Amino acid sequence: VSGNDVLLVGNKKDILPKSVKPGKISQWLMERAHEEGLRPVDVVLTSAQNKHAIKEVIDKIEHYRKGRDVYVVGVTNVGKSTLINAIIQEITGDQNVITTSRFPGTTLDKIEIPLDDGSYIYDTPGIIHRHQMAHYLTAKNLKYVSPKKEIKPKTYQLNPEQTLFLGGLGRFDFIAGEKQGFTAFFDNELKLHRTKLEGASAFYDKHLGSLLTPPNSKEKEDFPKLVQHVFNIKEKTDLVISGLGWIRVTGTAKVAVWAPEGVAVVTRKAII
Repeated sequence: VSGNDVLLVGNKKDILPKSVKPGKISQWLMERAHEEGLRPVDVVLTSAQNKHAIKEVIDKIEHYRKGRDVYVVGVTNVGKSTLINAIIQEITGDQNVITTSRFPGTTLDKIEIPLDDGSYIYDTPGIIHRHQMAHYLTAKNLKYVSPKKEIKPKTYQLNPEQTLFLGGLGRFDFIAGEKQGFTAFFDNELKLHRTKLEGASAFYDKHLGSLLTPPNSKEKEDFPKLVQHVFNIKEKTDLVISGLGWIRVTGTAKVAVWAPEGVAVVTRKAII
């Protein structure tokens, strides 16, 4: 970013459970930015869809830009164009100035919006990160990685050697530890299925596309194989499948998360 100020905007705040504290989200976003070599000057949480905190976003942009152009940059599917439309509507009353391409979450081209002082806001094409789940789904299944409503956590009491399937998109294994609750944070329409760890791989192969969906029976042939990631958890931790959701582990446990080959699985301190 060549020394330019970076304002970090967390969009889609409204889909997070109300039990998530905004301060923890802001802190986590800042930590992730630092890990990537960025030093944001500030963080603001918003929801462009329901216009939450749009005025605060505008005020912070004005405070930090000091007459300079503003570039809105982000990965696909984070609602950049919706955010800019909300900003424009707040200022001018105009609606849906920016359109997106057929693939949801992707702006067609760089778009410039003039500001009163002769500078511009630029909406840039979404950055494609292949480690996100969205890039392995068909258009109709993108709803599972783009929740529109508040996520309702689901807690499962699991014994060691039990498995939780995340539709057909992933899998969570409780390998060893004391019986405990694991809380899943995924789109409300994604069906989770509990079974025994023994034979889980054969169960997946047999039921993928039928009991375990998405993908459906026609899509499963092109869906990447699941890859195992093993973790030894010793403190309250979130296991995050990039672009899909996360599972909170509260006790000491050896677990495994299976995700499509190429999709990242990372850990973080639990945000709830």
